[in-house]
Amino acid sequence: MTDMSAFLPGKTVKTLAELNPAIGEKVRLEVRSPRQRFGVQLIGLKEHQSLLVTGPRVSGSGLVHAGTRFTARLMSGNYLCTFETRLLHIQAHPFTYWHLAYPQQVELSQVRRHTRVPMNLAVRIEADEFALPGASPAIAACCRDLSLSGARIDAARILGQPGDTLYVTARVSVAGMDHMLLLPARICNQYQAASGLLNAFSHGVEFIDLEEETRLILAGFIYQQQLLDTGFLEEMET
Repeated sequence: MTDMSAFLPGKTVKTLAELNPAIGEKVRLEVRSPRQRFGVQLIGLKEHQSLLVTGPRVSGSGLVHAGTRFTARLMSGNYLCTFETRLLHIQAHPFTYWHLAYPQQVELSQVRRHTRVPMNLAVRIEADEFALPGASPAIAACCRDLSLSGARIDAARILGQPGDTLYVTARVSVAGMDHMLLLPARICNQYQAASGLLNAFSHGVEFIDLEEETRLILAGFIYQQQLLDTGFLEEMET
């Protein structure tokens, strides 16, 4: 098995074989002009000769011919691999598959689990201090970035002081399934920042004592958002 830790983000390697991508891995193929995108699967490769991928199940593939150039993207381990290739041959029998030119180099981008992912996610914040007579026990807020270890929360009022504990509730969708997350958190810092005509209060929070199931859902959501940011997951879902 390839030791992926030897590759640095953004580094190029000379052969795709060094990455050892799994057979069946999803591959995104993009044509710049006219703009087209295809989702296929890797079914084999021979170093310095060609890659074999399944033919796409879309009518637009009829516009593709031998010599068409693609930008290809696939996942290998925790890395998004990008390379340039071209269509060598379309094989129609016994099933449709394509021969793609073996790439000269591959660019790697590491998908980090603990990197904060920017977003605008509606959340609700709960804490004992909010339970004032006649007041709602929960406050609507916005999560501006998120990681497995914490988040940045913006609200119209101060949620607490550093060291205070609160609960962040968020509804997220992972692989088409909705989940409700309850994230206990501790405020690490807070500051006031101007936001248009209103004043927003930003809070850096650290998650504490997350249950195993919650961590798994949170990790899946963050990983999914990273792939959406690269444009990789959108095409695969299509």
